[in-house]
Amino acid sequence: MNHNLVGKVYPTFRYEVGREKIFEYARATLSTNPYCTDPEFAAKSHYGAVVAPPTFAAVYCHQALRNVFDDKELAMNIPRIVHGEQNFEFGEVVKSGDTILTTVTISDIFEKENRKGLNNQFLIMTTESVNQDGELVCKGRWTLVERGSE
Repeated sequence: MNHNLVGKVYPTFRYEVGREKIFEYARATLSTNPYCTDPEFAAKSHYGAVVAPPTFAAVYCHQALRNVFDDKELAMNIPRIVHGEQNFEFGEVVKSGDTILTTVTISDIFEKENRKGLNNQFLIMTTESVNQDGELVCKGRWTLVERGSE
């Protein structure tokens, strides 16, 4: 990977949060939370709308992160990539009807030798997602590992 790209900021991606997408995500993750699955309950709640589960961040960050995978200058060997870890810091609740703007930054790229003596490369990306009012909804830290080859 091109270590010179540490600090690179990718174009901001805009995501319109739809109620049906929240329902689909909730069903796929087996959520039974009425804030996410029951439109009448959610409408009467203090949120006034269907609420996205916290891990819905993976949905509204997806296309923004796609920019990294498509970056030829990064020279990432996609077939050798595995998911390392991810963590989130949440702010405002995401609701149906919100517009989420996500920006991705390459925070770090480093190498680490594995047990076989091969160099794995670690790509650390951060995402910052804000709603239509500029309020932070989620900061994410995403780690990908490009496995070393012989």
